[in-house]
Amino acid sequence: MAFSSGTFVILPVMEPKKLLERLRGSVRDIIADSKEVAVAWSGGLDSSVVEALARETTEVTCYICAVRGAHDWNLIQDLKRAGRKDTEVLEISHAEILRLIPRVADILDSVKPVEIAYTIPIIHVLGEAKERLILAGSGADELFGGYAKYASADDPREAMRGDLDKMLKEAEKLHKAARSMDKRLGFPFVAEDVVELASALPTRDMLGPGGRKLVLREVAVLLGLDAHDRPKKAAQYSSGIMREMERLARKEGMSMSEWTKKTVRAKRATD
Repeated sequence: MAFSSGTFVILPVMEPKKLLERLRGSVRDIIADSKEVAVAWSGGLDSSVVEALARETTEVTCYICAVRGAHDWNLIQDLKRAGRKDTEVLEISHAEILRLIPRVADILDSVKPVEIAYTIPIIHVLGEAKERLILAGSGADELFGGYAKYASADDPREAMRGDLDKMLKEAEKLHKAARSMDKRLGFPFVAEDVVELASALPTRDMLGPGGRKLVLREVAVLLGLDAHDRPKKAAQYSSGIMREMERLARKEGMSMSEWTKKTVRAKRATD
């Protein structure tokens, strides 16, 4: 049973503690004996939990990708002024977007603008990070009800399972891309025992009047993170990448879908 308090729901302490221990074990297993790791970081709940657990084990550098002036760009500037360290800001310029769109389209075997915009940050981190192991918070939204659409779905769990299956297929493509760069990707949220626990939790422990990803927000509270109450904002929007792609498409008088396909075709024609 969940109890309402303030802006989110307080769950019985057993569920968050059990989830925390499984996530901690997942992060440790992935890191193993790595002396330093990177975290693809946005300042949001999922990547902040991964960062905190990784810091318990090894040296961590966070990498945040954003268009200058976007939500994530402004967030990290504020956090750095407040004293945050060990975070590299990777600015996504017009030129970087044009370079990365065809690369990501090839990796995903997709020219869907949203999928490409969502994936650009992790591919950019893979290319720029000096560390060989990069951790990411992918899978948390699908496991713990992070997307707004789940709240109005006829069957939220069925929708979440479908999205998780899709995420896992995309993760295999990202693992392949990482290996081609002599890097390794780690997704702590989709470790088998974490997925098993999430699947056993009642929907009310994830979604409700108090918000989404309720149990994971409680994990963040246990870790002392202030990210537990930051509003959810999809990566493709918070990074500013989707807006920049829309701007570039409008400039050429094209729809996003048409412009993305054109950008991919133009690069392939020169290869």
